Amino acid sequence: MKALQLRPYILFIWVALVLLVESCKDTNETPQPVIPIPTEPCSLSVNSGYVEKFSCLPREKMKAFIHSNKNTEPCRLDVYDIHGNVAFSVRASLKTQTVSNPEPSIHGFGYSYASEFEIPSGTKSGIYLIEKKIPIIIRTTQSVDLTIVYPSNTDNAYAIAGGKSLYSKPKSSIVSFHRPMELQWQAITGLKWFSTLNNLSINYISDRDMDDYASIQNSKIIVLVGHSEYWTRKARKNFDRFVEAGKHAIILSGNTMWWQVRYSNHQMICYKSFDLNSEQDPITDPLLNTVEWDRPSLQYSILSSIGADFPRGGYGLQSDKGWDGYKIVSPLSPLLEGLNLKKGDIISLPSGEYDGAPIASFTANGYPEIDNSVLNFHRIELVGFDKGARGGKETVGTFIVFQKTPLSGIVVNGASYDWCSHRGMGGRDGDKIKKITLNAISKLLNKQKVFSN
Repeated sequence: MKALQLRPYILFIWVALVLLVESCKDTNETPQPVIPIPTEPCSLSVNSGYVEKFSCLPREKMKAFIHSNKNTEPCRLDVYDIHGNVAFSVRASLKTQTVSNPEPSIHGFGYSYASEFEIPSGTKSGIYLIEKKIPIIIRTTQSVDLTIVYPSNTDNAYAIAGGKSLYSKPKSSIVSFHRPMELQWQAITGLKWFSTLNNLSINYISDRDMDDYASIQNSKIIVLVGHSEYWTRKARKNFDRFVEAGKHAIILSGNTMWWQVRYSNHQMICYKSFDLNSEQDPITDPLLNTVEWDRPSLQYSILSSIGADFPRGGYGLQSDKGWDGYKIVSPLSPLLEGLNLKKGDIISLPSGEYDGAPIASFTANGYPEIDNSVLNFHRIELVGFDKGARGGKETVGTFIVFQKTPLSGIVVNGASYDWCSHRGMGGRDGDKIKKITLNAISKLLNKQKVFSN
């Protein structure tokens, strides 16, 4: 009983001691000085560069590696949004740099960093450019309507900085993210448009972020833009997990999920072992072999994730029997709401590369019919199609919407790598393509009908 009576006094003494200790601290402690950002701009000196990691969160540290036309220190390094407006500025010390690594396409350029800075708290998720030249993605962990996946792997695959790419002759089977790259032309028009949709909350991430399910779990819809060709197994598994959990995907890309890749630190690996004469991937696990996803040995067909693939879709801007756009098959599709289209009308969408769903047959009027016996989806609808060509054979690009199971989410697959390009959203029928995209977003978010029947 006495112990219980003493407890309030013990607590009082403890609080008093804490306050005494705090009062004894040096109240004259000098705060850390804030280093001002110079007024002299770096812009006239910046030649090229890259960042330590392609994406980051607000308040995270970032290093920028920049090659300058001259030594300029210190100066103000401006970071712009995708519309060319200054988002924030940081302090930098620039100098003329030389490539220090052998085989820089593989090992990176090895520049010394020109600026180490913290992304300002509250910076909106988006695509940014350091001095309008060096891309950087800022993410968010908040719950959002859309998560847009920027195809950074495909950028790296095609980048020629350092002398080699996955396509050069001779090619490299390993390419580094630590070298200069530009924003993908197939995605820029769409990215600018998405950034104007102020009524939607949007998160932007890179391909590499897709390896972590946490990067997408707080989103309602995943959106793939541009040319999203190179995927890791983890990323594909997370994409499928997202859709199977009842959430949705909108694919505004073509030639999607064509090559398997993997990462090693700042490198991306893709051996592209076409035949026995090619350099072979040394990986011992055959499921991680960096070849085309449609190879049976990978046991993970592209069709199972997105309902279409590149061999069936092919190239759209070659000598073919198509219309450089989608001929409408289902004019009553809710995705076409407000466009007053009739069956057989053409939406202009000149496309370099398409994906195509399996086709069972063609009607007497030449309209393809989806072969769902190959897909075994709960439901699928063909909205429009175009003729293409690949390897001397006729192909069919397909604009589809499907649901794999009664409980899974819905996937809208525009299947063209020009959907978000200057030929698509920025082209002759750009307003129609934007309207279709808005219809898809709105109806999926509001749980409205997206199939015509």
